[in-house]
Amino acid sequence: MDLDQATAKDLLKTVIDGFEEETIATAEAVTLFLCKECIASLPKVNLPANIMQAVTALAAKDDKLTDEGRLTHIVLPQEEHLQRVLIAGRGAGKACTPNNLRKAAGIAVRALAEARVQQAVVVAPLLINPVRAHYLAALGEGLVLGGYQFNECKGKSEPQPEVDFTILTNIPDADKVLAAAQVQAEAVCYTRNLVNRPGNLVTPGVLAEEAEALALEYALEIEILDVAMMEAMGMNSLLAVGQGSIHQPCLVTIKYNGAGDAPYMAYVGKGITFDSGGISIKPSDNMGEMKDDMAGAGAVLGALRAIAALKLPCNIMGVIACAENMPSGSAQRPGDVVKAANGKTIEVISTDAEGRMVLADAVWYACKQGAAKVVDIATLTGGVIIALGTETAGIVGSDAALIEQIIAAGKKAGEAYWQLPSLPECREALKSDVADLLNSAGREASCITGGLFIGEFVDENIPWAHIDIGGTSTAAKTDGFKVKGATGFGVGTLIKLAQEL
Repeated sequence: MDLDQATAKDLLKTVIDGFEEETIATAEAVTLFLCKECIASLPKVNLPANIMQAVTALAAKDDKLTDEGRLTHIVLPQEEHLQRVLIAGRGAGKACTPNNLRKAAGIAVRALAEARVQQAVVVAPLLINPVRAHYLAALGEGLVLGGYQFNECKGKSEPQPEVDFTILTNIPDADKVLAAAQVQAEAVCYTRNLVNRPGNLVTPGVLAEEAEALALEYALEIEILDVAMMEAMGMNSLLAVGQGSIHQPCLVTIKYNGAGDAPYMAYVGKGITFDSGGISIKPSDNMGEMKDDMAGAGAVLGALRAIAALKLPCNIMGVIACAENMPSGSAQRPGDVVKAANGKTIEVISTDAEGRMVLADAVWYACKQGAAKVVDIATLTGGVIIALGTETAGIVGSDAALIEQIIAAGKKAGEAYWQLPSLPECREALKSDVADLLNSAGREASCITGGLFIGEFVDENIPWAHIDIGGTSTAAKTDGFKVKGATGFGVGTLIKLAQEL
């Protein structure tokens, strides 16, 4: 199985300035993205007369034609061939957002692939407006992300149908906009691949190898700390988590320098390649899903991949804490006390609260290397699912401006966040009778206390934010631009955040 195989097809091949009737008429298929208000602009996109008449008649009869998520298929005679026309609804009014276009594109590309369409023209009246480059980017991302499939582990699988898209638009430099969109979407697909692979194929060492390959491809600076190196630095919190596995833990740092002497922003990812819960073992039902506990580290690697490919003018430090949490004779026990690299001691209440322990030493190390800001991202708690569901990630942190930047970046990427309160009572709940901190304060406000635990290891003067993707890292069903399995959540946000530096 080739772990370095391509992650996304080169779908976005052709952009044509303007809306030419002949280009539309000769296409095998036409995909028409419409919101309710777009109906009035249809004459401006030069649709062939029979398509225009059919769409206008359908809109007059069916007021739900443009509803968000709605797909309508029609087949019309066009010159010397039959032409499939797919109408993809995007909602109305304030629902006509870039993210709803991203979702509609994801739905449409799967419908086209299922119909075995090989070439399609994309028409969207909103792309008449030259200032809507962000809509064009969202469209491109959706076409790539919605067509993602993970077939690596199948003994034999049917080839994924390829659809070549011709996108009609009046947006300046549309080819550059779509090229950047494809880079971002491919980075998300790269992360999806990492997270979808099972724990026997992605161990801490393999995750480090992925980081090495990324560094080699883009000429990035990389450092990998092994067990002996971490012992010398006193990283006993990270080491304690990995000591029960035959696969040794490691700490990987990758530095992208695109802004000279500017300070680094650190992206720190939880890389638990499989989480059994350790001695505090998880129930066997659905334990296999715990291969996704490295989704935070995967998001960091995916973001760095795109940041480097786009040559963004920023300095980003990626730190991923890699370990496997397993029960064995050498595993840490509930009741153990370990000292982290910053000198604080931790009473292990639950070995299943391991993510915050590896991140404790990782964020400390990011600060030690000179990070001016720290953002950590992790599948940290199940509590965030109870609080926010599976579409919204939680944030706690020490700096309101940084948190606002993340939320704004997420909105551009189509990823939702909600700030959770950093209550003094939650900090108090982390205090231990026998050590400085408890690694688990129980179920109450668990997504808050878990994040605040990590904050105890960030230097006091450094802005910090924690992102909990425990509910958003995987999807239970295919919908919009998300495909069942790993979502790659966080990659887009971290890229957009880097673009703002």
